[in-house]
This record gives sequence, C-alpha cells and structure tokens, in this order.
Amino acid sequence: MEPTRNLILVHSHGWQDIADFEAIRAYVEDIAPDIEVFIVSNAARSSTTRRKAAQRPSLVFSPLRLLDFRPERGRIYEGRVMSKFVEMDRLQAGGLPVPAYEEIRPDTALSPETYGPYVIVKPAHDLASWGQGVELQRTEDVRYRAPSDFPENHPGRSGPMMAQKYIDCGHAMTCRVLTLFGVPIFTYLREATRPLALEGLRAPYAQEDFMPVNVDLRISSTRDPDYLALAAAAFEAMPDIALQACDILRDKEGGLHLLEVNPGGGTWMFSSKFAPAYREALGVEDLTTEFDAFETCARLLVERTRSEAK
Repeated sequence: MEPTRNLILVHSHGWQDIADFEAIRAYVEDIAPDIEVFIVSNAARSSTTRRKAAQRPSLVFSPLRLLDFRPERGRIYEGRVMSKFVEMDRLQAGGLPVPAYEEIRPDTALSPETYGPYVIVKPAHDLASWGQGVELQRTEDVRYRAPSDFPENHPGRSGPMMAQKYIDCGHAMTCRVLTLFGVPIFTYLREATRPLALEGLRAPYAQEDFMPVNVDLRISSTRDPDYLALAAAAFEAMPDIALQACDILRDKEGGLHLLEVNPGGGTWMFSSKFAPAYREALGVEDLTTEFDAFETCARLLVERTRSEAK
C-alpha cells in the first residue's frame, strides 16, 4: 500500500533516546502501511526531509517545543513552556481539582480559611524545574520577597513566586501518571512509610520534610483507576499538549488533587537522565512493559495521524 499520510517524530538529543522513537516507528510501520514515519532532529532544519514530508498530510509529534526543525505543513503536537499560572488557570477552567493558588505580591496576605495552616511556595515562571526553590511555609509567615532578596541562582530572582495550598496526605507521597493523548504509558508512585511530623520542625520546611525522599520509601507502578481517570481528564482540559506528566496527590480523606501536568515535555521518563534510577527503584529492566508504552504510543499516533494529519 502506498502511504497517504506522514507521521513526523521530532527527537531532542539528551531528552529522549532515539532508539525509543525507532521502536515506535517499527510498531507504526507494522500496523499502518498507509503512514510513512520520519524521525528528525529538533536541532536541525532537515530541509530535505521537511520538503519530502510536505508532499502529504502530516502529523508532527515532539515531546519538547520545536526548535530548529520547522515543518512546512502538518498538525503539530509539541511541548509548550508556560507559566504555572497559565497552566493552573487552564486546569481549573477544566473543572479539575487543583489546589488553591495565587501569585505572591507585595500586598499578599494569605487567608488561612482558604489555604489552611501550610502553604507550598514555589517559582511560577517557566525557567524553574526539578523542584528548584520549592519549600513549605506556615501560611501566616508567607511574605513577598523582592527578586534581589533571593540567594544567587534561586529561581525567585528570575520571575514571580506563587503560593499553593498544601495537601495533607498523612504521609509524604506523590503519583506521576505519564500520558499520551490522555492514555497512560507510565506511572510512578512514591509513598513514605512513616507519617508526616511537621510539628516541632522549624519553618520554612525543606523538601525532605514534606516530600518523599530516598529513605523509608515505597515505590511502585500503579493502575489505580482514580489516578488514571484524573490524568485522562487533564488531557481533556489541555488537549493541545499531547504528552503530559500529571503529578497527583491523595489527601488523608482519599480525595485527589492535581498539582501540574508539566506541559514543557521534558518528561520522557523511559530514557531521561533519571531512567536508571526509575528502573532501580521499580526493580525492572524495561520501563515500557507495564503499559506497553511504545506500542501504545504507536497506536495512538496512528489514530491521530489518520484523523488529524493535514
């Protein structure tokens, strides 16, 4: 069968192993002879490939935002860097259980009725990542700090800080559900085995006081339908972001709360710099097996290519 559509996979060196995309391409070629798959570098213009791909309707998938590669045509799904306020506003508008949040301004006075006794303080701009500048404070202690008041290299020097309601889970925990078009392809659940004990500690609290750390920790993959359903709903709220890493908390009463979806796309966990640690923690050699990740990605990309390529 002669291909009638193209699927263009955009690889970003250092963020994904190109072998992952080659595996996805093999699955696509096996199930969809009507689709030709191109793998291109996000760091190159790939003029010849770009012109060839432009001869048919195409769909472009890039976990990160497009850089040097710019397709001449096609439906584009790419990571999108955005401020936490834009992200939270979109998720909240979609009716999702997002903890209360606001920018910390010179006139900020947080309401204990809204936020409770503790508040997460973290950078709100798109230059912060990997938990930089995140701490827990008593609500009554939260005050605006001018950028120049933060230590050197603190993300607060580069943009606004935000307050977000602290969710009491009874013990430190977080669940990440990685989805493509709302379908799970990887999960990573971290739960502390001992209760939280913030009383008696000096505020502001360091991350190891209220987030899971590599001691007294239970790590697993999960198929809990509640987590997966919330991650699917996050995609419905932000359908232009194909790859989402949904960070979810379950409070002491069992309610779920969505903290973020990491729309920038630096979350291809199968071959990121953290992949060896994920494999060791989960006790597996292959992170793709739990959800048949690459086969699932291929199936979803075929469906989207057939319905949306242009």
